[in-house]
Amino acid sequence: MRNALRAMVILGVLGVLEAVVFVPMNAMAAKPTNKVACCFSEHGAPACGQFTQNNCDKHGGTSLGAVSCAHNPCRSSSTTTTTTGAATTTTGAPTTTTTGAATTSTTGAATTSTTGAPTTTTTGAATTSTTGAATTTTSTAAATTTTSTAASTTSTIATTTTSTAASTTSTIATTTTSSTTTTTMGAMSLKYTTAAGTTACGGAGFSSPAGAPFSGEIDSDVACTTKTFDLGSSCLYIGGGSASTVPPGATPAGASSYLDVGAGNALVASNGTGKLDCTKGSSTTAKHCVNANAPQPTCTSDADCGGTAGACQPVENCLFGPPLAIQNPAVPSLATCVINVIATDASGTSDPTTGAASVDIPLVSRVYLTGNEAAPCPQCSGGTCSAGPNSGMPCTTNATTGNPATSNTTHDCPPEEGSGLFNGALSVDLNPLTTGSSSKTSSTGVFCSGQTHAGAFGQVATRCIQETGSPAGNLTDGMPHAAREATVFCIPATSNGTVNIVADLPGPGATSLPGTAQIVPTP
Repeated sequence: MRNALRAMVILGVLGVLEAVVFVPMNAMAAKPTNKVACCFSEHGAPACGQFTQNNCDKHGGTSLGAVSCAHNPCRSSSTTTTTTGAATTTTGAPTTTTTGAATTSTTGAATTSTTGAPTTTTTGAATTSTTGAATTTTSTAAATTTTSTAASTTSTIATTTTSTAASTTSTIATTTTSSTTTTTMGAMSLKYTTAAGTTACGGAGFSSPAGAPFSGEIDSDVACTTKTFDLGSSCLYIGGGSASTVPPGATPAGASSYLDVGAGNALVASNGTGKLDCTKGSSTTAKHCVNANAPQPTCTSDADCGGTAGACQPVENCLFGPPLAIQNPAVPSLATCVINVIATDASGTSDPTTGAASVDIPLVSRVYLTGNEAAPCPQCSGGTCSAGPNSGMPCTTNATTGNPATSNTTHDCPPEEGSGLFNGALSVDLNPLTTGSSSKTSSTGVFCSGQTHAGAFGQVATRCIQETGSPAGNLTDGMPHAAREATVFCIPATSNGTVNIVADLPGPGATSLPGTAQIVPTP
């Protein structure tokens, strides 16, 4: 009986075990233990098998974890990125380290919020398995979330890639460089060209006054405040108090002279463009007889020139202006033609920014008594010389005075220098010839050494002679500017006693030279 009962118990237990063990899987929908859903490729198609992790690895599969292979979830699963390397973080972006399987729960679409370091909030059953350390790439772009949902099982495998690019601030330094360009100019010269002044210089001894424009005056006091007569611009006045027969005359317009600009704006003698406008002194070694027509013979003394006083003169290098015609209405036979040559190098000072200048031009005035009141100097008329040794020969001129008797003179048409017409070589120093003021005063009225009669220009009461120049203004623009140079000087006696008496020489002289000044490249 006991054995029968034991047998019945045993049979009951085996029945229970059989019921437990052999219950079909689909009846319980139980998940296999210690196995994972392994996704692998079978004949080129995704397949799902319940393998252990090792067997899944052997098949080269990808584990979906402890989920069912029903409905083959491998066909709809999203891509899971598995990184076995070390985590990489860019731009100081946060590094996410996942140990084991990273689990992300998502309800609906996965939402990623990134503020500074990205934060992922997940609700649901999405499972991401990561072997090794997960790699998070951070960028300023919006995070992208991919969600895949299987039909029967709510399984979302969300792959969230958040990339935050490093923020780089580049500062491009801007350097402002201030440079000064210094232009070194070549040699420069001051070019001065005379222009016309008044058309009425007045009569001898101021028998008729000069007409405007004026450049100076004579006064009866040494303070130069009591004016007796105006001096006309461009007019040449000569002689002492008894010079009442030689009228003032206009100096020729159109003559140019160059002075080179040296260190410190000093003015030095220039070669100019040639003999007609240079300012170099005469030769110190060679001489010739100026009482003869060209070619003038060489000499060492006046004896070589027939004994005429002052006839043996240094050979000139530069001429100062065209021949100067001086009429003498009272004694027409004493009409003269004067050739001015530069004796020694001209020099001076200047200020190009104001146009002020003061120069010293030492001259020798060669006087020829032509006795031709209508034209004391030969003229260039119609392109040929009207008189003199070059009469009928070609010539050019631009010299004007406003007086037909004294205009159109040129060195192409020199006066007759032989035949006894030479009347001396007078040393006349135009110093200063200035754009400022030049004057002479004398309480006795004797302005020059050897002067016989007191006074000036036929006025015995004269105690002050003054001429006033005018600076050109800023010359640094290289353009011509109107100016006026003025000078008061002394004239020595000639070798002709009659001329000395009529012109009252020795005696003072005064003139002004209106014109244009310009800084130009040295010729």
